[in-house]
Amino acid sequence: MMDWLSRLTGNRGSTTTIKIAGKEIEVICSASADKALVQRDCSLAVEIELAFACFARKQVFFHNTPGGDNVIDVNEKLALLITTIIPDTCERVETKTTTRITLRNFIPKWVQIDYAKGKWVGEYGL
Repeated sequence: MMDWLSRLTGNRGSTTTIKIAGKEIEVICSASADKALVQRDCSLAVEIELAFACFARKQVFFHNTPGGDNVIDVNEKLALLITTIIPDTCERVETKTTTRITLRNFIPKWVQIDYAKGKWVGEYGL
């Protein structure tokens, strides 16, 4: 979660609104995330994953070098990748029969990114 003390003291970080398929996504970076992004040599890709199986699972992953057709640039140091996984079974482990697709109708409303204790953390809302 975002650092509430940082926001309370006025060290707010940044908010960027991007538009995808006519829908807006608010990308919120904490002050520590902004600072860590500036210090990076390469851009950071934030993969927003929604997996459907017996239940829905939301996860956020971070990759050093964004690549591929579905990468959405937020700025020169940050990109989003929106992924939906639809497995053929209700297993927790991805198998060879897992289908990884990008759905344009799966667009989060917001994405929060923080950098705490040397690790990237994130969450998103639908």
